[in-house]
Amino acid sequence: MKKIFWRVLIYFGVVLVVFTVFIGLIFTKFNRSNIVGAYKEQLGNLAASVAQRTGEAVKDKEVDTYQNYLDAVENFCDMQDVDIWVVTNPSSKSAMEEDYVNVDIETVTVPEETNRILRSAYSGKKKNYSKYDDIYQRTMLHLAVPIRNSQGDVMGAVLVTGPMEMQENTIVQYEKYMLICIVVGFLMAIILALYFSRQMVRPIIKIKESALILAAGKYEHKTGIKRKDELGSLAESMDILSDKLVAAERFREGQEQNRRDFFSNVSHELRTPIAVMKGYADTLADGYVNDPEKQEEYIRRIRKECNGMERLVSDLLILSRMQNPEYKIDMEVLNLIAVAQDAMRSIRILMPEKNLTGSVTYEDARSLIKGDYDRIRQLFTILLQNAVKYSEPGTQITVHIERRDGKIIASITDFGSIIPEEEWDNVFEKFYRASNHGQNDGSGLGLVVAKNIVERHGGNIFVKSSDKNGTCFLIEFPETSENIS
Repeated sequence: MKKIFWRVLIYFGVVLVVFTVFIGLIFTKFNRSNIVGAYKEQLGNLAASVAQRTGEAVKDKEVDTYQNYLDAVENFCDMQDVDIWVVTNPSSKSAMEEDYVNVDIETVTVPEETNRILRSAYSGKKKNYSKYDDIYQRTMLHLAVPIRNSQGDVMGAVLVTGPMEMQENTIVQYEKYMLICIVVGFLMAIILALYFSRQMVRPIIKIKESALILAAGKYEHKTGIKRKDELGSLAESMDILSDKLVAAERFREGQEQNRRDFFSNVSHELRTPIAVMKGYADTLADGYVNDPEKQEEYIRRIRKECNGMERLVSDLLILSRMQNPEYKIDMEVLNLIAVAQDAMRSIRILMPEKNLTGSVTYEDARSLIKGDYDRIRQLFTILLQNAVKYSEPGTQITVHIERRDGKIIASITDFGSIIPEEEWDNVFEKFYRASNHGQNDGSGLGLVVAKNIVERHGGNIFVKSSDKNGTCFLIEFPETSENIS
């Protein structure tokens, strides 16, 4: 994470520093242009004013008045440390007379750059330049403007020379302030980069720590990050993962507890019949029973216990397959009435022993669902076998099928042992027997298998039991609009 921190810090800092320096340079350049430009405009206005007044004086032949004006201007320029020359255009046919000039340019040695801007002024153009001047021993601004007569001909020029010292000092002072601002901006950029880098990296570090804590098995840990950005979304995903892992761990613990209970119950269920069979077998093997009828009875009891264990193992195998998520059932369109009638025909062979009667009734002949025929038939067989087992002699077992609110509902009703209401939910648990069913044979897994079959078909199963209405198992399946192929 330190690499990311320093990388973000450097990137962010470089961007801020470059931006600060760039803005400082732009403002420095802008300020220099403004200061120099203002000074050029000031000298240019002075030169233009003198050129206009000179042109008017030449036109009106005002020598004395003009000389007084020129003296005043020179005095003013001396106070401003500015030189002003009024020179004639030697190449003009209408060159100014000596009475209107204060410098004979032909007798003065001037730099080539000054001659160049004078020639430009003679041609009617305003020119200027700034440069270190050996004569003045400092940087000077030279500016020349043309003087025109009433016909528009250039008869001379005004050359103004002013020092750039004050402007240079102002620029230097401004640059110092700007440098200070850049340094302060640089420090602030570093501080801001450090702050925002920490703000950005800190959640990443927390998320990393949370991931390690989750990897250590502490699934209830949360990141504690609340942000409305991508890092906040990542932290929220980590918290969701934490909730999922907690739920998965609880489910795993529940499954593990169920597995332990399952094996404990299986061991308990098998211990009794094994002990009984071992006792009978030992008695027969040791020759304690010589009566053939007693021997036959012992063998019959051993066979009965073997049949019970066979049913138990068979139910366990079926339940194991049904609870396996990878176990696939063959889905097809079925008429639930036909499946119930098929199961009822098979069970009727057990009814004469207790003088029971069974019937299948329905409200709509088209009661279609999607399911596995063998598994649905097994469901009805389990419930009908229980009905026969617990029914009172001479009573009736009924299966009724109806359509209601997009569902196919089947009810299996018998009149026999009543299940107390507080035990209705428990009868679908492994190895559970109702409190008043303890003397009947059974593995305690039939209703568990039945519930798994119903749930694998997207349905629900309930039980209701009362002295008046008997015991009724209600099964709900989703109705299908498909036709039987």
